[in-house]
Amino acid sequence: MPTQLQPFSAGACLSGGLYSLFGWCVSSEIPLPELRCWSGPDRPADVLIRTGQVPPLNGDTRQVGPLITFTETALRFDMPGVAVYRVDGGSAVTVEPAPGVLPESPEIRLFLFGTVLAVLCFRRGLLPLHASAVEVDGQALLLTGPSGIGKSTLAAVLVARGHPLLSDDLCALDVSRPDAPLILPCTPHLKLWQESASHLNIRTDGLLPVRDGLEKFRIPVAATAEALTPGAAVLLSRTTRAEQAGLRRLHGAEALNHEMVHRPRLGIALGYQPRMLLGLAALARTAPVFQLDRTDTLEDLPELADAVTGLIRKQHPDG
Repeated sequence: MPTQLQPFSAGACLSGGLYSLFGWCVSSEIPLPELRCWSGPDRPADVLIRTGQVPPLNGDTRQVGPLITFTETALRFDMPGVAVYRVDGGSAVTVEPAPGVLPESPEIRLFLFGTVLAVLCFRRGLLPLHASAVEVDGQALLLTGPSGIGKSTLAAVLVARGHPLLSDDLCALDVSRPDAPLILPCTPHLKLWQESASHLNIRTDGLLPVRDGLEKFRIPVAATAEALTPGAAVLLSRTTRAEQAGLRRLHGAEALNHEMVHRPRLGIALGYQPRMLLGLAALARTAPVFQLDRTDTLEDLPELADAVTGLIRKQHPDG
């Protein structure tokens, strides 16, 4: 196992279930071992996560797909066989585990750190990006694109080369200062399929899968806790022909691709499309956006890692 992929351990939080996430103080009845413990001042929590019953929503409800219903103030997310989640405003989450599922189950946290976290980001003024991010020369390199495209696997190669992780799969973009957007750190873990982990000589012995029946594991890695300015964003895309593989710079509307947003249909349904466009525009003004067409082969990972890190180093050769 590469030295830089030595496990990160948050340990038991001495503050009684207080965690740090995107600068928020999170109080949780559910253990969240993926998160760092809260080390800020003693103050009321920004987000409260508890377990309890989640009844159907009342009043004028709308639906996004078969699993999500919402009102102006609340959202219910039914994940069959796992849990029902309710988000009230941007500060309270209630989790009702499915029969036979323990609150501390990894699959409870899988969807908590996915759809539920995206909703919290939207409602707390952040833009959730469907991206993995690592630090390169003091800036954030974003690897974005649809599920299964290889974001986490490429990020693992970069972490093994000594580039600390900021976040995997979901990154938070803070555009409270549109002229100086920031990528905020999330959990110091990568989610890797066993095939990718084996190819990279990363051992998964003793690790629980992210969900029962999946050969996909959450692997603790070296990470940074610092918010960073985006240096480049790379939209990964799949091609079946090797001669079509390569990088190209995106300009204008091409650089404002909704695939870069985590749960874009949900964000639009909740009324956040203007924020999505403004956030993507702020990102594109700050950092060049590229499309990287690649094949499914894992053998090209070293070459891809060279190419994407070079995007930042060419702009800052003395960085």
